[in-house]
Amino acid sequence: MLRTTTRLAEPSRCLHRWYSSAVDRHDVPPKAPFLRTLYCDIHDVPVDKFRELAFLPETPIRIAPPQNGEERSKWQAGFPERWWSRDDSTSRLPDGSLLPSQEYLSQFADTILPYEVILDMKKEPLPKISSAQDEISQVIATLLERSPDATFHRFNAPLSLFLQACKSSPPLERLYIAQAQIADLPKQLQDDLPVPTIVQKAGKGDIYDANIWMGTPPTYTPLHKDPNPNLFVQLASQKVVRLFEPNVGSRIFRDVQEKIGQHASSIFRGDEMMEGPEREALDEAVWNKKIRMECFEVTVAPGEAIFIPKGWWHSIKSKGRGMNHILKISMAIGSSP
Repeated sequence: MLRTTTRLAEPSRCLHRWYSSAVDRHDVPPKAPFLRTLYCDIHDVPVDKFRELAFLPETPIRIAPPQNGEERSKWQAGFPERWWSRDDSTSRLPDGSLLPSQEYLSQFADTILPYEVILDMKKEPLPKISSAQDEISQVIATLLERSPDATFHRFNAPLSLFLQACKSSPPLERLYIAQAQIADLPKQLQDDLPVPTIVQKAGKGDIYDANIWMGTPPTYTPLHKDPNPNLFVQLASQKVVRLFEPNVGSRIFRDVQEKIGQHASSIFRGDEMMEGPEREALDEAVWNKKIRMECFEVTVAPGEAIFIPKGWWHSIKSKGRGMNHILKISMAIGSSP
């Protein structure tokens, strides 16, 4: 993901139009709100229109490549496709047809990155490891020894861990390279991830933060809000996002805190939202069918983006598991995924 602030300049030549729906209508209640969509290249967004309809009024918007199949294919090819390879066994499944490219990424295997992982042995067994000496086994053993009662763990490890997790059988689930600073990546990888022009032109031109997130499914980010506007760009696989206006999200958060008997801050969120009673209560409150009438829900496909204004609450889930490992990479502008 990527974090920044934005400012807009002159309108681009992007051919665009608005569409009222961002999800399949048969999956949505009749009067549920829909997120507006701007069809154009994310590197050629009509900034005056974006500023008028989204950035200044602080309203979320979805940005998607042109609907024409050939144009869409070319648009998506502009992302770092050499980061992944196609798995022939899942070629007919768009959610599961991509694997991280061992050939390309292994040259950066020693790059140290921040990780998150869910290890819940009460609900599901850990994957069988082929060798007690392999990197995954060593990391799991260290985490469980350090925090035997925890299910959510943060740690630093080389990129080689993620590459091994993606090719192991079965794969280690719920492993996330989380909030890795693009500025800290090797120069070649930084060059693979150009910041969208709109990030540099929407606000004051300041880029507060730029991150990338890569995970093995299922991945999940509980309800939260960020101190800066975000541009969430999906580079591979799909995610489902639910967005709540500030007052609605605050109400849900207060109700959850009251339900679990806690009084946590809505601004400074920690590990408590990633495990235990709060995680379960937030999931139940945010992803039930009834609350769908009070939020925007959008499925973000590869090459698509969502602008999330400051203060808007959001929760994110991966969509699809495929037949094998799935590579998910996101970029966001603002403060978190």
